Amino acid sequence: MASRNTQLPQGSTESRKPKVSKSHYKTFWVMVITCAGMALGLLVRVLFIPNRFGFTTTADELITALTIVLVVDTIVREGAKFSLVPLFVTREQEMTHTQYRRFTNSLLFFFIGIGFGIFVLIELLAPWIVGGLLRKSTINVQSGTVLLRLFAPLIIFGCGSTVLGAFLNSRQHFKTVALRNTLPAGVAAIVFLFLWNAQNLENYVAIAYTAGFFLYFAWLSIGVYRTGHRYEYTSISLDTLRALKNTVTLPTLGFAVRQIVNRLLIEIYLVSQLGQGVITLYKCAFQIFSALQTLIGISIATTGLPDMAASDAVNDKQKLEQTVNRNTRTAIIIAFPVTLIMLIFHGKISGLLYGRGDFDSASIKLIGQLLFWLSTGMLFSCLIPVLNAGLYAQKAYRLVFANMVTMAALNFLIAYGLIQTWWILGVALSISITALLAVGNLTYLLRRTRVSWF
Repeated sequence: MASRNTQLPQGSTESRKPKVSKSHYKTFWVMVITCAGMALGLLVRVLFIPNRFGFTTTADELITALTIVLVVDTIVREGAKFSLVPLFVTREQEMTHTQYRRFTNSLLFFFIGIGFGIFVLIELLAPWIVGGLLRKSTINVQSGTVLLRLFAPLIIFGCGSTVLGAFLNSRQHFKTVALRNTLPAGVAAIVFLFLWNAQNLENYVAIAYTAGFFLYFAWLSIGVYRTGHRYEYTSISLDTLRALKNTVTLPTLGFAVRQIVNRLLIEIYLVSQLGQGVITLYKCAFQIFSALQTLIGISIATTGLPDMAASDAVNDKQKLEQTVNRNTRTAIIIAFPVTLIMLIFHGKISGLLYGRGDFDSASIKLIGQLLFWLSTGMLFSCLIPVLNAGLYAQKAYRLVFANMVTMAALNFLIAYGLIQTWWILGVALSISITALLAVGNLTYLLRRTRVSWF
């Protein structure tokens, strides 16, 4: 008679249960912490800014300057974060403890140097950046330039945090990294609460965001130190530069194209031409949509990536596909009811957030309509980072790059066409259409790597 203690096959349901449960537990806590950060971000960018400054040029200047620096931060962070995690996982397996420590330190100081270089460029080119994006609007270029220069230092700490966050994610210390959205927005919220009636409040808000990014960098540094890592200045080697070239370059270029097109050319350049305060009005709706997409899609993708990268490292395609399937099912289960709620109650949500302020009924109704058209693509937008993670885990960076550039071009063309007839609502609808197309394209690209999510 066969022994009952025979080890279960790798693919059996019983052998996978503890791992699935553990993965769901990590995802849950990451989503809870991310939710807190998203709530603070919404409090500042969706409630405090429009309630304090209204739909005015000052609000548009503040949001424009913040958007520009966050675009740069996002390009570096998102372009490198998902590519660095598989690199950390692989190098830790290949290197001795001392070699791995030097490798990590060299990446950290290299990225801080990149951040400092970008900071200097923004300080020098700020008038031309603001003037170029807002040349057809009524916004004061000089005020926007001052704000942009005040926000710019946060990029230094953002670049350093990218490496530290990827290191911690590779060790599956997700809760430490998840505080990224909490600290900058939290410091800005405190400034709003205590300096609500202060003159030049927008300048204090810019300084607060920079302070928040510094606190987050310090928090991650402590978290990395507690894992046993020790810091020492290490110059980057040619081998590490080649590794970055092979892993980070294409995803970062892809994110650069996508962020510049979506966040700057569409949401600022095109939208600013529609009138005073329209940038702020659009952002009131978009930030709610973006927070939900980040909470669901990014959280699930982040917690699932290390396991998928580990599966790819041992060429276990079946296990990688199982993780992709599990993550996409989780995203659909969470995003589907959220999408329904947003589609049904978009008007009530807008009224609840802005009905007690000084906003007119037309603005409140328009924000609700923007929420509706953004929400039509909510489910697909949440699936994009989850499916992208499947490509990152396999180091299929050319496919990631091709998808990002293609979707950015389509989004701009669709937004430019729809904005002529649907005004600002056309921009919201273009995001949903592009999200649907992106999911279809990512499904095709994953199948090319012999991975299917359904």
